[in-house]
Amino acid sequence: MKLTRIFFMICLVLLIASPVVSQSGGTFGIRGGIGTDINGGIAYGGSINYQFPVGNNYLEVGPVFYAGHFEETTEDYNTYVETTDLTVFGVLANYLVNYQPTNQGMFFVVGFGFAAVSVDWEEKSDTDISLGTPLPGGGSKQSADGTAGGTVLNVGAGYKFAGNVDIRAEIPVIIIAGAPGEAGAVAPTFTVTLGIRFR
Repeated sequence: MKLTRIFFMICLVLLIASPVVSQSGGTFGIRGGIGTDINGGIAYGGSINYQFPVGNNYLEVGPVFYAGHFEETTEDYNTYVETTDLTVFGVLANYLVNYQPTNQGMFFVVGFGFAAVSVDWEEKSDTDISLGTPLPGGGSKQSADGTAGGTVLNVGAGYKFAGNVDIRAEIPVIIIAGAPGEAGAVAPTFTVTLGIRFR
């Protein structure tokens, strides 16, 4: 919880400071979308951001939220089902290449941010009794949970429609420092998001 409070404070400072950084052309916006990971898990997220010009392109800065449920099944002598639930609160800066707020057209996204990541990890098998906690019908499971710091790397492409709406296909990769248990330290996702700007 301490990490989450720190990142919310950073978000607040960035949102307050952003209009000072750019005195011309800055706007607020919101985004939301859904996605998946390489195993077909479900992810969703949203953000509030402040966008301002940097040279010939634009920068978006603001707090983001991601959540996802990811599941992976592996076959060895036994069958193992591993599930990971992620909740991510962070600050993300996206650099928008070829984005023009008054024109329609395609643009590209490159982003980087910091996050507090809550991880709930579990591995279970109906036939392997060596994992730890016994299961009612046979087999066993092991689990771990906790909160860790992490970073978010983001790449993607989008299309700006006429008006204040754009759509993006993005690949936010969440890198977790010290993930609890045997949870994966890297969580790549693919998301499609829709954004609206307030002018």
